[in-house]
Amino acid sequence: MVLGEQHDIAAIQSAQAGVIAEVAGRRGDRSFTTAWEFLDAKDQPRIQEAYDAFNSGVIDSREFLVRTQGSARYLNYAPILEVTRLLGGGFLGVNLSRKDKEPVVQGGLSAALPGTVPAGFGMEFGGYFDRFKLAMEGHATPEQISNYYAAQCLTDDVMAHSLISGRIPNELRFLVVGAFHSDFGDGVVKRLRLRSGGARVRTIRFVDASLYTEAELRTIRQDSVYGVVADFVYYLNEPKAN
Repeated sequence: MVLGEQHDIAAIQSAQAGVIAEVAGRRGDRSFTTAWEFLDAKDQPRIQEAYDAFNSGVIDSREFLVRTQGSARYLNYAPILEVTRLLGGGFLGVNLSRKDKEPVVQGGLSAALPGTVPAGFGMEFGGYFDRFKLAMEGHATPEQISNYYAAQCLTDDVMAHSLISGRIPNELRFLVVGAFHSDFGDGVVKRLRLRSGGARVRTIRFVDASLYTEAELRTIRQDSVYGVVADFVYYLNEPKAN
């Protein structure tokens, strides 16, 4: 299940924790894992060491974040950690590190470091590229946009590959990720569906309604060009006055 978010908004991370509690709680003793975009796949041994200490009560969620993020800046994500521990889930890093991503950002896919591009990787175009280009126009040159997009697609596929690799059959997995990576079934969602052999991938888009007017909110669920944003949309708070 992909939980597409606006980053670091306390109400959204609390709602995500609630969804994990509801869905994983219904499964009883069946295993599940929570994966987080802010943690890198190559750091999993260090992440696991910190999570083991957190799981056993040696450290709290704040210290887990310090050990894995370098600070407690993202304390809004503590509820996700807490509910995963409470229900006996694992915690997984899935992203490509910034250091490994940087050559692609600077020089495109051909500049990627050895071992950083998963087998079977493929670029996605169509609506995903159109939305990315629209978001970046005015902030970068066409060449830079091309490189940034290659890095975006590589990030999507690394996250999908990391989430699928070593997957226990029928194991439930949650991916906490920025919504641009998952909106409209693009990005990491498309890569997950391709890499999982057609396994069911459900998406939830979390929206802080206080950032939008009522008119703007009506366009989030269904876009006239790109279609339905997610299987479910979870709205929080009240919209702005028109």
